[in-house]
Amino acid sequence: MSAAATPAPGLAVAPSRRYGGRFLAWIALLLVVMAIGVAAFLYQFANGLVVTGMRNTVMWGQYILFFMFFVGLSAGGLIVASAGRLFGIKAFKPITRLAVLEATVAVVLAATFILPDLGRPERILNIPLYFNPTSPMVWDITIVTIYMAMSAFYVWLYARADFARAGSRFALGTSASPAAIARDEKIKSAMAWVALPAAIMLHSITAWIFGLQISRGFWYTSIMAPMFIASALVSGMGLVIILAVLLRHFKRLDFGDDLVALLGGLLGVFTAVEGFLLLAEYLTALYPGAPEADAARRMLSGPYLPLFLFEVVVGLVVPFVILAIRPLRQRPAMVATAGGIAIVGIFVHRLNLVLNGLSFPNIELPPGLPVGRPGGVTSFAESYFYVPTIIEWLVVLGVLAFGALVFTISVRILPLKEPDTH
Repeated sequence: MSAAATPAPGLAVAPSRRYGGRFLAWIALLLVVMAIGVAAFLYQFANGLVVTGMRNTVMWGQYILFFMFFVGLSAGGLIVASAGRLFGIKAFKPITRLAVLEATVAVVLAATFILPDLGRPERILNIPLYFNPTSPMVWDITIVTIYMAMSAFYVWLYARADFARAGSRFALGTSASPAAIARDEKIKSAMAWVALPAAIMLHSITAWIFGLQISRGFWYTSIMAPMFIASALVSGMGLVIILAVLLRHFKRLDFGDDLVALLGGLLGVFTAVEGFLLLAEYLTALYPGAPEADAARRMLSGPYLPLFLFEVVVGLVVPFVILAIRPLRQRPAMVATAGGIAIVGIFVHRLNLVLNGLSFPNIELPPGLPVGRPGGVTSFAESYFYVPTIIEWLVVLGVLAFGALVFTISVRILPLKEPDTH
């Protein structure tokens, strides 16, 4: 093998013998789950959105919930990666490539979840055909598309020199000369100035889809965008921590426990900020006692109370306590556990936002809103507690399996270690 074709350190140009039985079984499992998800989606496409739990009162369900969730995971990951370079935080360097990859895969999944929610995904072409610049949904799809392309370029940019040294076709004919590497560093620094505000705008615009709806009192608040950013930092940082610890276990990354403790401390701060914004939101809604606060009051009683308590106690208090105790923060397993709990808490927060915001019609006069049934019978209801159907769950699992497959293959192909960490 020539010197130009010798794989660079950290480059996952793995011979077939390295793909053991467990790896192949994992890939096979993901392909099976993906096939089941595709079959469920085709069934939904053939029969319409009536096979889901969504109805006139709840027009956004599981798919939009996961769209919001993965937008946050993506934005949080890229904020971590960009902030490290932009503000010269060299401690982040060993996980920068991982954070960029995580952000890219997450935004791809977020975009994918839009398609089954449309019911007729081909109608997404109506957005460019009948472009409405005043629609927050158009803003969001536009920024998601731009952000996805930018993230993919970011991933390639970080791996380009390694590909060139290995003689890989993924280098696209470029070289690994000192001049080319120096040029890459300048582009990375310039990209950080773009990626950081783009990540913030990505989640802000997603928040404005909800926060600009004046008819929805539970959503119509100026704090929606800051809260989405805070929750993105929590979930994105939590996922980066978990993936970093796992990949270090499998020898794909190399860093010390001090970095995990640093990330855990930042996650604790982000969790505290998220808790403060949640307190500010509910205090502002409940203290005046206005009728518009009915949605907030519903979170403190009835079927929504367990979800709200889980969000606050399990999703915020528990990870904050774990990360605030220094001896626990020095243990990577505990930091990763806190990150996982925080991610679940953010997911429940998104669930509360969608369920409580849509379950009750804006017009309280009888007979309510028509709620279609799969059998064709129409009833009227003044509230509707959304529960996803098995079809929705299978589609979601298929998309998640697709994301896991993309990430697994990317980890095998892409060099995740910085050259000076080998």
